Amino acid sequence: MKLLHITASETEIRFQTDGNAETVTVYAYSPAVAKCTEEKPVKVEIVHFDHGYGAVPRDCGGRDGLFLRWEMKGEGGEEVPGKKYVETLDFIPKYDDPYPQTDSKKGLQVCMIEDAISLGVRHAALNVCIGDLMRPAGTENTIIYHHDGRDYYFDRNAVARHDASIKELSDAGIIITLILLNSKHWALQTPKELEEILYHPGFVPYQDLEEVHLSAFNMTSDEGCRYFCAFVAFLTERYTNPEQPHGRAVGLIISNEINSQWYWGNAGEMTCEDYMYEYTTALRLAWQTATSIYKNARIYISLDHFWCGSQDANQPLKYYGSRDCLTNLNRYALAEGNFYWNIAHHPYPEDLRYPDFWNDQSSTDDEDTIRITFKNLKLLAQFLYKEEFQYNGIRRRIILSEQGFNSHWTEESEVLQACAYGRAYRICMEIPEVDSFILHAHCDNRYEFGLNLGIWRRHEDSSEMDRPKPIYYVFRAIDKKDESGKFHWERY
Repeated sequence: MKLLHITASETEIRFQTDGNAETVTVYAYSPAVAKCTEEKPVKVEIVHFDHGYGAVPRDCGGRDGLFLRWEMKGEGGEEVPGKKYVETLDFIPKYDDPYPQTDSKKGLQVCMIEDAISLGVRHAALNVCIGDLMRPAGTENTIIYHHDGRDYYFDRNAVARHDASIKELSDAGIIITLILLNSKHWALQTPKELEEILYHPGFVPYQDLEEVHLSAFNMTSDEGCRYFCAFVAFLTERYTNPEQPHGRAVGLIISNEINSQWYWGNAGEMTCEDYMYEYTTALRLAWQTATSIYKNARIYISLDHFWCGSQDANQPLKYYGSRDCLTNLNRYALAEGNFYWNIAHHPYPEDLRYPDFWNDQSSTDDEDTIRITFKNLKLLAQFLYKEEFQYNGIRRRIILSEQGFNSHWTEESEVLQACAYGRAYRICMEIPEVDSFILHAHCDNRYEFGLNLGIWRRHEDSSEMDRPKPIYYVFRAIDKKDESGKFHWERY
């Protein structure tokens, strides 16, 4: 006997096996990945399968079976192999309107909202940190949100700040994707009472290692999983309402550049296989949670430009290649419950200091290339075209959620920056699965590792903006047509 498929209906968790009539014991567990001998099931029920089908109530003592891990044992106590997680949602979610469409792939990580709107931006990615929003039970000035049988508390002022920016951008027709992060210090300090719940237990604190920027989401404890799901549910319900009282955001990127996890999703030293098993759990929970509220929500894995190479090949427990991450993600999803994940890729040039990606030496046209930059971006799409990487015959979507081109305080370098953007945009236009090209950055950042990636130049001795660079004008015109009917990017 093998468990082939798990479906959640409005009231039931339904199982399909390859057997006929058989009686099995069904167990529901927390999705937390750190198993121990004392792990206790949330629910135990004896089920008789008829023609390979059986079901249990979705309500598991006040918890939703949609978010649990399911296992079975036969009459002799042997474990039934196969799927472990719900992979089909057979009920009508709260919101089911179509995913929004736009006439352009032009996107920007926005700093100045009015300027972005005037530039014709159609896509934006905004950071949201779990530690900024979630608060301990009973905290004053919070929004109480009920999810999966419990109340959770969200900082009212922090939520209002996100409402303001999301509302203004989405009202202008901009499609917003949220980047979900887990940081000790972001806009606000993560409450001490929540650190053990929210942070990964292997997370190396800032005071111990300064180059670590973010923690992985904590999938090793039941509390960590439940808080994460509540975070996803709150954002989805608040920002996918078609009436848009708080604005609209329809996609979620889970963490940042997770193949370089030591910097951007730290879980301590782990093999790629172990790290991706935990990350797959987070990605799946995000998909289950978001699509149970908004049917067409899109969930993304975040990857940098390393493909078969990594940030440091001598430290394989800290840095991985994106191809290995995707291969492990797909393997775990197919084995335990497939879902519709997509990719947020960052095809920066091989050397972030220089924008001429067409001269990249480590970005080749073979499948074992060290990096995937704009020079060989088509390789990413071709990799995902493979049948085993498709979702029910549907190709995965790609967004380019963060990448930019540096300049060096000279007129020549700023012209080269503008040219690089135009050439990169043309490449994106030739790959239909690429939905957006979200440029980083809107403004030069004095504290961004010595880089000047903005379309606005800052004063060299301060953080104040000076004036637009040449790339600003290319950006403004990029999806416009000239008198001959050609797009402006076709000139580059």
